[in-house]
Amino acid sequence: MTKELRVAIVGGAGFMGYAHSLGWALAPIANDIGGTVRKSVLVDADEDRAASSAARFGWDKWSTDWREVVTRDDIDIVDITTPPDSHAEIALAAIAAGKHVIVEKPITNDTDDAFAMVQAAEKAGVVAHVGFNYRHTPAVTFIKRLLDDGTLGLPLQFRGHYLQDQRLGRVELSGWRSKKSAGGSGVVGDTGSHIIDLAEYLVGDVVRTNALARSKAPGTDVGWAPEADRVEQDLLEDAALWLAEFDNGAIGSFAASMYSAGRKNRLFFVLETTLGTVEFDWNHREEVKISLKSDPADQEGLRTIVLSDQHEDIWWPVGGMGTGYVDGTAILFQRFVRSIRGEDVPAADFADATHVQQVIGAVMESAQTGNWVDVERRTR
Repeated sequence: MTKELRVAIVGGAGFMGYAHSLGWALAPIANDIGGTVRKSVLVDADEDRAASSAARFGWDKWSTDWREVVTRDDIDIVDITTPPDSHAEIALAAIAAGKHVIVEKPITNDTDDAFAMVQAAEKAGVVAHVGFNYRHTPAVTFIKRLLDDGTLGLPLQFRGHYLQDQRLGRVELSGWRSKKSAGGSGVVGDTGSHIIDLAEYLVGDVVRTNALARSKAPGTDVGWAPEADRVEQDLLEDAALWLAEFDNGAIGSFAASMYSAGRKNRLFFVLETTLGTVEFDWNHREEVKISLKSDPADQEGLRTIVLSDQHEDIWWPVGGMGTGYVDGTAILFQRFVRSIRGEDVPAADFADATHVQQVIGAVMESAQTGNWVDVERRTR
């Protein structure tokens, strides 16, 4: 295999294209990944945006034709950051051309399309991952290690939320994010998918759920819109609560909202286990709070561990130097590249992301019916 992997990014002129461009620049210099990465082509539908973004974000070339780009012989990886309803078409074309593919979350808004993507990737033998970058945060990796080595025992209860204040007038969602018909996922598929992925990564598969979801009509100061209005106006849900049962018997509760004043990208969870408790807050992502059953009686209570180079994927020799959003994206890409090179890495592949999408579908079905909804168990 060539030491250099050449990347094309589709949808590269937007917010996630910017984040991925920074991640691809950082990934090969922050850690040894066994070769180099070349940012070859940035694709965007708008010619001016494609040209200016390629120059600003450090891509060799630009294009407005993703169909031509994903079939090029000089492209090894296709990175897809377009709206979710276009993921399947682009990914399937790239896979058919023999490219490795990484897709922004959610994998797609349609579960049938997601299954088709899984089958195509498996048949073609290409590596296909999804951009659940928060699971690659070093603090989360550390918690996963404590579970795998038995320090925490068995999971009992997961309580997680992902809260933002974007719909309080400071940032109005527009374009494809504002309507389901335009490819938007709503808060459950957009930010909620991250907390579902984290829960399944740490605890196991969700097998059933019961949910409530609500929307606000744009431009109003009243409470939640009636459900009939939400359907008629094609409103995406702005907030949701749901309960879950995992395949190992553990239980969970989740919340996601765009109407949480003062909450700035607050992804937070507590995991209680047979041997202890761990707590993580993205706003304090250099820290893990932990309490173990084995702690001396006079030292009981949550204590704070500050991550350092003693923890995986911390690149600085001094603890507390900082690990941010781009760092997590770079770790995501490093593991993707290592997977292409044949290493067994902890990453969300298309099958993982498809199960997350099944959970999202069950949450939304339950929100409409008021009933518990089963989630299909994985076959592998």
